[in-house]
Amino acid sequence: MKSISILSLILINAGILTGNSAPSETAVRWVSKSKEYQAVCQQTYLSAWEKVKEGAKKTSSPWAVVMDIDETLLKNSQYQIELNAKNASHSQEAWEAWVNRTEAKPVPGAKEFILKMRGLPNGRIIFLSNRFARNTEATRRNLQKHGLTSKNDVFLLRKDKKDTKANRQREVAAGSGRMAPHVKMKILAWFGDAAHDFSDDPKLKWGFQKFMLPNPVYGNW
Repeated sequence: MKSISILSLILINAGILTGNSAPSETAVRWVSKSKEYQAVCQQTYLSAWEKVKEGAKKTSSPWAVVMDIDETLLKNSQYQIELNAKNASHSQEAWEAWVNRTEAKPVPGAKEFILKMRGLPNGRIIFLSNRFARNTEATRRNLQKHGLTSKNDVFLLRKDKKDTKANRQREVAAGSGRMAPHVKMKILAWFGDAAHDFSDDPKLKWGFQKFMLPNPVYGNW
């Protein structure tokens, strides 16, 4: 007989899971189908728009927003649905095959935010993702399908396993390393779905410069 966790028993008793459901499957269903997920994402991006619009009015210098990609800008629930259907686990090989299919859809509210942001002067997007740099062109094509790219975007993806997000966040803040060829930019907002997506600068506040998207499917909690 399969063992079942206390958490699963609680969720079954609450009617959130059935006896045949796994918590990960329920999380994927929530992201894929629930009105609540859509509402939270849209609220986050609408709130962020007000702050970015206000910040852009107050600066005449070049500025940017820093955006994670997966579960922040692009939703990958279909990838997880397909893994669950095959009773398979996540692997780098399976993940990169999915990325190269360029079939991920925008997170609710993301496209509307980006289109409005593009209308403000002097702004650009820095895509800072743990996707590997070898997947940059596939990532760009996926974003282009949904009208989410511009020629002045910066793709700051991972060159190898040692190239952490913290390394690249420091480059963004200092205008150093891979950011050195670009004009120094004021960062108005950071977007992510996990704590490590954000700079650890204590001056950055939630709901003002940092905006979190919901991701119950995977992460370190």
